[in-house]
Amino acid sequence: MRSLSRFALLAGAALLLPAAPAAADPQGRSTLDETVQVEGGYGRGPYHPLQRGAGEPYVTRTTLAPASRRRTRTRRSLAFFGQLTDPQIADTMSPARVELLDPAGGAVSASWRPQETLGPHVFDATIRNLNRNRTSGVRQGDGRRARLGFAITTGDLPDNSQRNETQWMVRVLDGGRVDPFSGKPITAANTCAGATPEQIAKLNGDVAARRYTGVQDYDDYPASAPAERRTGFWDPDTAPGGGVYASFPRYPGLLERALRPFDAEGLKVPWYSSRGNHDGLVQGNAPASSVLFRTIATSCLKIFPSAKFDPASLVGRSADEVFAQIGSPLFAASLLAGAGQTPPDPDRAFVSKPEYKRLQGTADRQHGFGLTERAELRASRGTALYYSFAPRRGLRMIALDTVAEGGGASGNVDDPQYRWLVKTLRAAARRDELVIVYSHHTLETMTNRTPDEAAGCSDPTEAGCDGDPRRSTPLHLGMGGKQSIRDLLLSDPHVIAYVNGHTHHNAVRAFKRGRHGFWQVNTAAHIDFPQQSRELELMDNRDGTLSLFGTILDTAAPIAAPAPGTPADGFSDVQLGALARTLAANDPQTREVTGGGGPGKRSDRNVELLVRDPR
Repeated sequence: MRSLSRFALLAGAALLLPAAPAAADPQGRSTLDETVQVEGGYGRGPYHPLQRGAGEPYVTRTTLAPASRRRTRTRRSLAFFGQLTDPQIADTMSPARVELLDPAGGAVSASWRPQETLGPHVFDATIRNLNRNRTSGVRQGDGRRARLGFAITTGDLPDNSQRNETQWMVRVLDGGRVDPFSGKPITAANTCAGATPEQIAKLNGDVAARRYTGVQDYDDYPASAPAERRTGFWDPDTAPGGGVYASFPRYPGLLERALRPFDAEGLKVPWYSSRGNHDGLVQGNAPASSVLFRTIATSCLKIFPSAKFDPASLVGRSADEVFAQIGSPLFAASLLAGAGQTPPDPDRAFVSKPEYKRLQGTADRQHGFGLTERAELRASRGTALYYSFAPRRGLRMIALDTVAEGGGASGNVDDPQYRWLVKTLRAAARRDELVIVYSHHTLETMTNRTPDEAAGCSDPTEAGCDGDPRRSTPLHLGMGGKQSIRDLLLSDPHVIAYVNGHTHHNAVRAFKRGRHGFWQVNTAAHIDFPQQSRELELMDNRDGTLSLFGTILDTAAPIAAPAPGTPADGFSDVQLGALARTLAANDPQTREVTGGGGPGKRSDRNVELLVRDPR
């Protein structure tokens, strides 16, 4: 929120008041007003605190259309909406996670993050600042400012396609009480196979005390684990004794504090969802059709770093090669033989596509999924999760599902959805509607050639199965091959933007053919630094051009994290959000998990994107 002018008398009196703290609160502000910077430089050297930086004005980009001087006097707002993407809300105690791979880096560098237990609080702080920026920062020609109309989510809301993660993310978005702790008492209906009475008593005690169990507690590692296994992870209670997290501060009791129930504010405008690879695949890579993954997810077996597995053995391998290895029964059996225990929980079960839709609830037409055409639902046996809607006359929003059901983090569009997209674009062109498409994957990351049928099962009610009876092939990629999504969007001048996430960094790119083209707008993840969202406003300049303004928002959490060494028991919810941002900025793998750098360039953040008006 921009500062208001004051009478001279009040301004003079203000000089007598204490100065505002250096660690400003981004709540109610956009990055036009102030930014969050890393002292000493992003992604460099040992642990650095964060500091306030200057605001960044809009960068005007004219690749697709010229910018006239008079447009500021004539423009009017056609739509003003928010984009939320990649919070990756994680059940960090889940047995189905593969954190022990993370120290290998490279293709598996996003298997674990030091800040991930704080994810629900980050997402809530993200939504709080979007709520406080519901008035546009751009004036229309008549001086008025638009009000935020709705928001879109561009995938990877849960991290591991689990029921409880999906429930948490929906509750954060809708508002209400969120309990991010997982694990339930052992009963006849929630068993722990092979556990002794003493072990059952301990696990039930852990649930009663709401104790964290996982790789961030060195005390949970097997006694035989080599000391160097600790150095790949950060325990906020205990120093690792060397390695990349040696400079990280201690915050005793942080994990238990992060797992307490809290009240989420909830988004104050309607929101419309789309799926990402983490919404539909185990850790965003493997189909949940594997009996091993399904079984272990709800069990009490938890694989910890140990002498049985050296992450260095995976260095240089692709994600597909890694998941092929851990899916091998012999390899999995060797890891499970020395597994520890965590309280079991049936709500850790993976969700099918129809269940994912049901868990969205009934608001906002099931947050968009209720808008899927009936013919597509019938033909797909209820698994189609793509749709379109018109937030106002003359504008068509199209949501795609780019998850490759056969596995793999990169995306594609199967042939039935492609044919629906062709039909939907043609109908929008006949109505002379402007079109904004949104989904999870960028065009550059839609490279997955694995057919959906590779999931290995076809029951639409089972998680990880390809329940659509229609052939997925030929698959349609983002940039390559016949009938790519890029070529289809370029063939229709009514398409002005494609909005997405997945890469975890801010990036804006123009695609052009002849006199027409569209802007691809990619926004950074909430889970990784800089933990930002974006507001988008479409303006009619009334001179034959349109402007799409993109405005970056930081979360509502304060810039300064709590002092190192502070016991976490007394931390407020906003302090947890502040600490999460600082941890994310200092994650040694931050450049790997954000495709080279989350913040992006100045020309990727606050932007005015010009495009010719095709109408």
